Amino acid sequence: MWLSSEDLNVRKTERHVRNLQINKEIANSDIIATFVHNRPRDLKKLTFERHGKAGRKKAPILSLKEDICEKIVELGTDVNCLDEGFDFAVAVVDTKTGEATYRPARLYSFETKYSEDIEKLIGDRKDLNSEDFKGDFSIGAEKWAEKRRQLTSNFGSSKKIKMDEASQRRTINQETLDEMRKTAFASNSNVKSEDQEDIKLENITMMNKAASSILPRAVQTELSRDIYPISLFLEDVEIDAIEPIAAEVMEKKRKDKMEAGIPECVTLIMYNEKTKQRAAGYLLLATMVEILMKMGKQRQLLKKDLNDLKMPDVLRQKILAQFFNDSTSEKGYTGRTAERIRLNVTDYDRFVAHTLALALTLAPEHKVPLTPFQQALTYQPSKLEKLFQALGADLIRLDVSSAQNLRSLRAAILLKPPSVEQKGPRKIIRR
Repeated sequence: MWLSSEDLNVRKTERHVRNLQINKEIANSDIIATFVHNRPRDLKKLTFERHGKAGRKKAPILSLKEDICEKIVELGTDVNCLDEGFDFAVAVVDTKTGEATYRPARLYSFETKYSEDIEKLIGDRKDLNSEDFKGDFSIGAEKWAEKRRQLTSNFGSSKKIKMDEASQRRTINQETLDEMRKTAFASNSNVKSEDQEDIKLENITMMNKAASSILPRAVQTELSRDIYPISLFLEDVEIDAIEPIAAEVMEKKRKDKMEAGIPECVTLIMYNEKTKQRAAGYLLLATMVEILMKMGKQRQLLKKDLNDLKMPDVLRQKILAQFFNDSTSEKGYTGRTAERIRLNVTDYDRFVAHTLALALTLAPEHKVPLTPFQQALTYQPSKLEKLFQALGADLIRLDVSSAQNLRSLRAAILLKPPSVEQKGPRKIIRR
């Protein structure tokens, strides 16, 4: 809407008159002060100072003139309750006649506030250029990593500090590049000439097929018993060393086998074997399952429990050499607790994968029940199923008689070696 200059002057005059009336109303009103954080000692010595102009929507700010601290101020703001339907007043009652006279009042709530700039907090000074949104206050990845390394060096554990020092040694900085330019890059022996022979493809690592660092190496064969042969887990010398003990265990009954240290889940797939290779394999499987049962979800084992195993010492030393090379030994923060051996996640998964592969090889019909092994190893059911599928096994539903014997509704059965091209989860087969 277009306004003339006369209309603008009229509106300015009305606004000025209205502000004068509001200021007069505030000046004539009594002020009631409430203190949120403290209580004044002497009310007679209190002196208030007014800041800002009064308006229809905003009352002036009051401050208490008292030297508390140069960066702390008692700031009072108007408590406006007009929107809620009531206002404040002071009642002056005559004690003789009992007549009450009501005077308008304003309630101010005083709070102790801290600020580096008191004038800016009160509003006496306006900084037009106080906020600079064009400035870049972000932190780079290198600076963030440097701050994290400083915190680690000051407050980190000894293990974290060693890991940080190792990563610093592996960092390639400008000095390392300069040395490489002077030595390797400057040598003429690294320049390929036309007379050199072609590079053989079999020597290039990228041309070779990728092999899993967790799963045992499978043999591409048609017989299930030869996919993960016992020779993959035990050597002939080790089989001959534990043959008498294995033969003695095989002749015992199921209850006596469990008392001899054979886990219950292993006894479900164990029969009286006459061949020394399979008997020794069952003994190795029992040792591996017993160690995993003692480790649990924490992937750690007391050294005392490891020495108290009922299985032969040859098998214990073999398992330690094969799966516990990169393990860490801890005695707690005080150094007084029992020594524990802890496996990392990769070695632990590799240990479980080799145990399941040996169980698939030794089990009758190469059928391993899921529930007993999952409860014994305290392994996640979904992760255990994926590990069986990665080994090449199919998940099947058992019939009533097999489910009662194996104490499980489902089982993993090994029929063929794992396929490299296979993608996606396998479906559960009903048998």
